Amino acid sequence: MFPVSRFCSLLFTLALASCVSPGTPALRQERARQLSHDLQQLSPTVNAREADRLATTAIEESAKLAADFKPFAHPWMNNGLVNTGLRKRGLCYQWRDDLFPFLFRLNLKTLELHLTSSKRDTWQEHHGIIVTAKGQRFEDGLVIDPWRHGGRLWWGLRKNDKGHPWVPLPRALTPMVLRPLLMPDLYPTR
Repeated sequence: MFPVSRFCSLLFTLALASCVSPGTPALRQERARQLSHDLQQLSPTVNAREADRLATTAIEESAKLAADFKPFAHPWMNNGLVNTGLRKRGLCYQWRDDLFPFLFRLNLKTLELHLTSSKRDTWQEHHGIIVTAKGQRFEDGLVIDPWRHGGRLWWGLRKNDKGHPWVPLPRALTPMVLRPLLMPDLYPTR
């Protein structure tokens, strides 16, 4: 019995130590400034206030999702918990689908949002959002990924995210929960 209880204590300690915190409000505010700066670097046409709103919303809503999902530092641990039924939600597409409406409702004029996937139909499948300047090529966009660090929003240029060959999510694969936003003619809201 002693080795089993010691093993359980070790697992419990590791689980507590690996929980992710989205950071203090001051840290999140600083990260939002950094993200806004990176968004504005996409093109001189990007409106600074719009970049600020998108950045703050993405950082703060990711933090709220972290409070809901209570993720561990290692994404694969979260997926394991969800896939075994120990947690109801927390897969990468759920993080993306929950964050996207908040960004979409900002009614961006100088920035565009794109649903994206990487390594679709493989065990390494991953989902995120690409932000581009209006009219900019998808390939030159900025990936935002709330899942990768468990609610502490990760972002970076698509071309520099070497582990993920991001491609636009085909329109036919638009998640049902997002179709009323992205296809209002086909899926009107009441």
